[in-house]
Formats: sequence, C-alpha cells, structure tokens
Amino acid sequence: MEQHAHPLRWHLSVDPHRVGNAVMSTFDPVPIEDGEARFALESFALSANNVTYVQTAGDFGYDKLFDNPAGRMIPPVWGYAVVVESRSALEIGSRWYGLWPAGSHLTVRPKMTRAGFRDVTARRNALNPLYNGYLPEGPDDTRAQITQASLRPLHFLAYVVSRNQKHELKRYARVVVTSASSKTSTALAWELRDLNPIGLTSAKRVGFVQGTGFWTRVLPYTHTTDIGAGSVVVLDVAGSEDILTTIRTRPDFGETRVIGIGFTHPVFAHASERELFFAPDRVAAVVARLGAAAFERDLEESARQFLSRTSATYDVNRVTPDKLVQFWAEISRGEVDGSLLNGCAVNAR
Repeated sequence: MEQHAHPLRWHLSVDPHRVGNAVMSTFDPVPIEDGEARFALESFALSANNVTYVQTAGDFGYDKLFDNPAGRMIPPVWGYAVVVESRSALEIGSRWYGLWPAGSHLTVRPKMTRAGFRDVTARRNALNPLYNGYLPEGPDDTRAQITQASLRPLHFLAYVVSRNQKHELKRYARVVVTSASSKTSTALAWELRDLNPIGLTSAKRVGFVQGTGFWTRVLPYTHTTDIGAGSVVVLDVAGSEDILTTIRTRPDFGETRVIGIGFTHPVFAHASERELFFAPDRVAAVVARLGAAAFERDLEESARQFLSRTSATYDVNRVTPDKLVQFWAEISRGEVDGSLLNGCAVNAR
C-alpha cells in the first residue's frame, strides 16, 4: 500500500440551529482498512446551496453523509479530490468529482460502478444513491474545478425540474423564478427558456441577470405587480415568505402555485403552500421515461451546453482554508456576491 503524507487534516463544522456559527477543527486520521481509500480534497464550491444542505439536513439525511462532531454538522460540498491512500480498487493519484465534507480529507469504501464508484460506508447506505456517487477525472486547475463544481450540481437540479415538471409548468400563464441572480435560478432559466421565464431579483442585480440572456423579463422584487395577469407558477429559490406574499397579493391575482427549490435568503419560509421539490426523488421517473442510457446522454449534453454558455459569465473567487469560517458566515447571511463563483482552494493548482 502506497501512502502520501498529509499532516494537517481539518474540517469545518456548523451548528445546525445557527447555521452561521462555524468553527474549524483539526483531527488525527485513523489507518484505513481493507477495501477503503483516503482522499485529499483539492477544491470545492461554496454557495447558498451548501447552507441549504445544513438547513434541510433533518428532512433529507444530509447529516448522515459524514462523521459529524457532537451537536454539529460538516457541510456537504461538491468538488474534486485525489486518492492519497488506497487499499481498494482506486488508484493512488486518481482524481474524482463528487460530494465531500467541507474539509481536507475523506475516507470512503468504494464499490465500483459503470460510471465511477459509490461510497458504501455504512452510515451512507440509507441516503439517496445520487449523493454517494463519484465520477473519475476532471480539470486539474483550481479555477476550472470551482467553476464546474459550482455549476454542475445546480444544473442537475434544473435539468430534473425541466424533465420532470415541464408538462405541468406549461399549464400556467407565467413561470416566475425568485432569486434570479443565483446559479440555481440561472440554470432553471436555461432549462426552461422555451417557457419564457420571468426572473425576480433585487434591484441592484437586475442588470446582471438580464445580461445572462436566458430570461424573457427580469423584475425587481418591488415590481411583482408587473408579472402580469393570469395563473402563475413560482419556482421559489429564495425561500422568503415576504417575497411570496407580494406575489400572491398582487392586484391581478390568479391561481398561484409555489414549488420550493431552494433557500437563498437567510430567513426562509416553511409555508404549507410551498411544495418542496427534491430532485433525487424525481430522477427515477425521468430515467424510467427516457431510459438509463438516453438519460445519461441527454443530461451530459445539456450540462455541456449550459457550462459552455455560462462559464464565462462568472468570475471565480478563491477562498483559502484560513478564511473559510468568516466566508461561511457571510454566505449564511446572504452577503456573498451572486455574480461570483466561490470556492475553497484546499490544495490550489
């Protein structure tokens, strides 16, 4: 067994009840066992999406992904890591993309699949398989890694919404998406561009959102009366009850359906009127309709086109581990610039 020395091992952990409360902790590794491999993270993306994982952990089992400190949770993050120790089929030095802990290392028990491998560590067996899958290879520079790790998971969510819900969305006169400056909303606008989506955002971000070219109209939150008459379906990425109220109480009120997609705003809604869309639960229906091979081809082609169109739209902000606690607090308060792709450069290249 070959080993590479990585003396400093750390992770970020947060209080699930006060998501802005984060601390950095170091830990001593334990020897890996037969059938296991240890990864060292290279980089990972950071956005409001990661805060959502913590806020909804009890509903979807995100708190079962990793070995969490007592009373705290290590946020899941999408990114890239390299095998540094292996007593498994994984080769030392191979790079993999997937869902990692916000930290420096992770030990997995890989089971090889057609696409890559699945972590079958006991604590993760009850989770949706989509969160346990890892794909080989990827870019070797930090900027490209953060770009792909930021956009691919959010595109996947939008893709599933489109393929699973588009026939339903067509019944409504207007398709409205809140938090239009977020990457999730940008992906939704791309996937639903033939439905003429209307984006709602803060006044200062209207210009940026319009610049993506994916929206039929972009309105500030203060102009919800301009949405128009007729029935409306809201793909709610913001999760703000105040925003939803302004939409429901506009003068030309028609049927309004709200589908909850995310929680980009610091104080989010648990309104009963908000249906929650959980993409991993909807994937099986899409795969059954398209067939597994066609699904993979369709998803990959859609992701390729989306990344090609959007990668140049965003600048990348690299956060070093020593700044991570402060940056996490800013994300949880909604203070991070939505026009940037933010990520932690653990081992920058």
